[in-house]
Amino acid sequence: MDEATAQFSDRMGQIFENEGEPRTAGRIFGFLLVSEGVVSLNHLAEALGVSKASASTNARALAQMGILERVSRPGDRHDYYRVTLDLFARTMTRRLQRWERFTEAVRDARRTIPSQSPGVRARLKAYETGWTYMMEAMGQALEKWNRAPQRKQVATGSSR
Repeated sequence: MDEATAQFSDRMGQIFENEGEPRTAGRIFGFLLVSEGVVSLNHLAEALGVSKASASTNARALAQMGILERVSRPGDRHDYYRVTLDLFARTMTRRLQRWERFTEAVRDARRTIPSQSPGVRARLKAYETGWTYMMEAMGQALEKWNRAPQRKQVATGSSR
């Protein structure tokens, strides 16, 4: 792997780690994001200098998150991975779902925790209002993105 790709993969690993995800998962994502076509699990492990078991565990986790797709080839028992073709829309949808769960928890706390002071109630309400506003704005932006012609180009990887 060239130096720029290694640095990018490592940087993605650090970003993932800061977000509470495994560093190796981020490195795999970074490597596949700048790779053409599908990459075998063996090649991933070798390129990143990790065990095949670690590459497999992290690639499967990324596939479960909808970030990667596992691809099979007829007559070939090896596992291959690529970044999902509709990466942006999928990751934004996932992020919005996390925001929704967070907002619901704040909303439930505001309504169910007994004997809250007026200051606590106001803080929870303001937080809920802010998150609700952002979720609606991002949801509308994502809907607009999904209808846009450039979205189809990004989803399929074409440049036309």
